[in-house]
Amino acid sequence: MGKEEQDQRLPRGVTIRCHKSGQTIQITFTYRGILCRESLSRLDVNNKTLKYASRLLGEIQNKIALGTFAYIDYFPKSNKAVLYGEVKKSKRVKEYLDEYIEICINRQLSPSTIDGYRKCIGSLVDLHNLPVTELSASSMKAWISNKNAKLKTIRNLLSFLRSAIDEAVTDGLISVNPVSLVTASRYRPKTVPDSKENYVIDPFTPQEVGAILNACRYVQWRCLFQFAFHTGLRSSELCALRWCDVDFIHKTVHVQKASVVGVIKGTKTTSGNRKIDLDDQAITALNTMREFTSLRSEYIFEDPKTSKPWANSASIRKKSWVPSLKLAKVRYRNPYQTRHTFATKHISQGKNLFWLAAQMGHRGPEMLFRHYGSYLTDYDVRLRKI
Repeated sequence: MGKEEQDQRLPRGVTIRCHKSGQTIQITFTYRGILCRESLSRLDVNNKTLKYASRLLGEIQNKIALGTFAYIDYFPKSNKAVLYGEVKKSKRVKEYLDEYIEICINRQLSPSTIDGYRKCIGSLVDLHNLPVTELSASSMKAWISNKNAKLKTIRNLLSFLRSAIDEAVTDGLISVNPVSLVTASRYRPKTVPDSKENYVIDPFTPQEVGAILNACRYVQWRCLFQFAFHTGLRSSELCALRWCDVDFIHKTVHVQKASVVGVIKGTKTTSGNRKIDLDDQAITALNTMREFTSLRSEYIFEDPKTSKPWANSASIRKKSWVPSLKLAKVRYRNPYQTRHTFATKHISQGKNLFWLAAQMGHRGPEMLFRHYGSYLTDYDVRLRKI
């Protein structure tokens, strides 16, 4: 009965929609023969806002009667604005880039993918203020020609931009996506190195490993790096490693999680979920970490400055890896080279490649041949001389 009395007090065409997070005022009107319902989501529900909603509805109905109503003026984010062909004519490229990020979030893409897309937005800054209607194949050719980046980088940027501008085609602002009409390889400056030069496997020597460990300012840093050099784990896997993953009796650790952009998720690949053997150096690192984290945290490794688990691989690199290499006076390589150091050390020792592939989370030795072919060749040559 109370609900019916409340409905009777509401102005005609104004309703209150109830949902889990509260109440929203909704107005209903007919435009071009279609019943339209729009929520006034930023308004609290009270007598004052209900009267405002009634006046707003009257204004809309008057403009509809006069033929001067523009849906986009009142509800710019409504899907009905697209239906009536009233999308914003001055919409710029940056707006579509931001909109595509929201689409990716709603699709629940991985945090690392979304973080990569956000970085792409910054790299596309030269196109941000360009109205999407002025984006053309010609302007894209000019942008590629002036972009001082590797081919792979440009291709990644174009892929993201292409997906975002597809929404402009959907909105009817443009008929063809101009990004689809160009290829990076045709217009990229030849002076820029190829993407094959992006990364070089450059493992640390035993002397460099010793220097790095001795240069660590904190015991926790030393344990982290010692464990990395002796297990081949990725930094993201080290961040998510828990005490419950360790089997001290059988000297193994079960790698199940990784921390990507501060979010704990599954390993990079299905084969990445694996049990690996621990040598004496890795066990020593774990035993040393016990006094720091075993009683107050489920995670093994921590940032000694905050006494909290490492957030992500970037935190490890910036806060501990870079300072340690500088103090050790060791030529800089990124933390992933600890993984390459682990692999090349065992290859040089003639370890079984199937075992090594399983330790590193590869499906088989094929990945080892692809990345460490030259080291395997050198080892074969040494064997023939014996």
